[in-house]
Amino acid sequence: MLSAVKEIGNLVAQPTLKIEGKIIFLVLCSDFSFKGIEIEDFIPEKIDRYLYKPGESKGNRPSPFAPINRKEPEKSFEKIAKWLKNSEKIINLTEQELDKVKKINDTLQREKVKILQVISNKSKEISKKTSLFLGLKIGDKYLGDFDLFKNIFNLKISQRIGKSSSRDKTCSICGEVKDTVSARTYVYQFDTDDKPGFITGFKKENYWKNIPVCQDCRDLLQRGRNFIEDKLTFKFYGLKYQLIPKFLLGGQDIIKEILDILSDTHKNISLKERKINRLTDDEQEILEYISEKEDALTLNFLFLRRQQSAERILLLIEDVFPSRLREIFNAKRYVDELFNEEFNFGKIRVFFSKSDDEKRETDLDKYFLEIVNSVFKDKKIDFNFLLKFFMNGIRKDFINDNFYKLKIRDAMMCVSFFENLGLIKFKEVPMEQNIFEEVFNKYGKSLNTPEKRGIFLLGALTQMLLNKQYSERESKPFMKKLKSLKMDEKDIKALLPEVQNKLEEYEAFDKGKRLIAQEASKYLLQAGDGWKMSVYEINFYFACGMNMSEEVAKIVYRISPSVEDEKK
Repeated sequence: MLSAVKEIGNLVAQPTLKIEGKIIFLVLCSDFSFKGIEIEDFIPEKIDRYLYKPGESKGNRPSPFAPINRKEPEKSFEKIAKWLKNSEKIINLTEQELDKVKKINDTLQREKVKILQVISNKSKEISKKTSLFLGLKIGDKYLGDFDLFKNIFNLKISQRIGKSSSRDKTCSICGEVKDTVSARTYVYQFDTDDKPGFITGFKKENYWKNIPVCQDCRDLLQRGRNFIEDKLTFKFYGLKYQLIPKFLLGGQDIIKEILDILSDTHKNISLKERKINRLTDDEQEILEYISEKEDALTLNFLFLRRQQSAERILLLIEDVFPSRLREIFNAKRYVDELFNEEFNFGKIRVFFSKSDDEKRETDLDKYFLEIVNSVFKDKKIDFNFLLKFFMNGIRKDFINDNFYKLKIRDAMMCVSFFENLGLIKFKEVPMEQNIFEEVFNKYGKSLNTPEKRGIFLLGALTQMLLNKQYSERESKPFMKKLKSLKMDEKDIKALLPEVQNKLEEYEAFDKGKRLIAQEASKYLLQAGDGWKMSVYEINFYFACGMNMSEEVAKIVYRISPSVEDEKK
């Protein structure tokens, strides 16, 4: 993956940083006494003069320029003060240079209370929506305008990079022997050496062997990452992923074309004007566009989560070919047409977001990403694993009578999508043909046993009863008989006569419904006893039948007009 990031860095120009906000500068006089503050707009082209390196001032790391913590401005002040205090320890400073640094430190400590009060007051005057930074000026010059502070800044960076470095070793990115290679990229923050206890037998002096990187490759990595952050980072239902194309033999032109389109506003607009199918909720998604390319490149999907100054890889999907994307889009179009509704990964996310709606944060990301990985990498998915989460989501809405049929429909779309991709498979069993074959076959091969078909038809019949109850009473008391969709084999077998009796009470057990009941009864008798089905599976097929009651009704009333129709 790092090689792909470097290649992107090699193909693109350095993008302009998109940073906006205000800077509160602490201004010192030429004798280093405190003069006051000045407020300026943040100008990205001046970041070298500010001595600002994005990402460097996060966390607790000292820096001469830092975002302001509005609640605790002292923390921001201390980062700058600590950076300057540590600068006194640099051994190759001249006596005059050291004297300047000490005088600045003395002023900051002496005026600390006054400075913090001024920062606090000014911060309150500036909108909370505006990003605020804290910096230091001497007279009308920024710290980076002075060779002294610029050299200290660069020295500290090189010292950090040089930690655990080695000389005359091979760079893991370019494969060339370089004078110096460091142990980390310092571009991505997941290759940290801060927690050596996580690695058995860890020796810090050998850490450079982990990811040895030379300075040339590091510069290209940084440029590539900046481009990816700006142009190739996409939303994914509360998460984000970086799309990192990697060219194969002869594929460099295709990647250059993709990068040009993403960099060029006019081309980008023409791309937006196309009618685009998307797999996600990001309007900038370009996966369908890439799916039309030849297999001369592969894609990496990097899901990262930032935690203060560190980064954690949630999922890395490597080497996805455009042809695989085409298969995924073909499956999506099949489901779109089957259900006359657009399918995307949001239908899956519905069931794999929070285990409890009351939770503030999502806690099912791991499972959701495992499924996403299976889709892109063509890995089998355990159907029973899916059923557990499908039914948990359906039950919540069913118990509250909260548009549960929509949730059932989402689950059915997911099953059709996975089955079409071959990620879940159902054994084909020869079954006797009947009038409902059209519905049974329309939604895949899952209804492949008598018990599944019997449960499905009973679900459809039960939904017809609930509809009748609601039309008569504006309530559906029979829902209590369905045990919050936690029925077992015994419950299902006992339910059929109860549904029939209740329909008769409403004088609604017409020829069409009798036909459904007869077929359901026939299948349940064929199934015998001791079904090898979990409660989740039994109730999933029952719920599918409820959702498909209208299609079942169309069949039986086409064959046998309802009582109401006969009266017309």
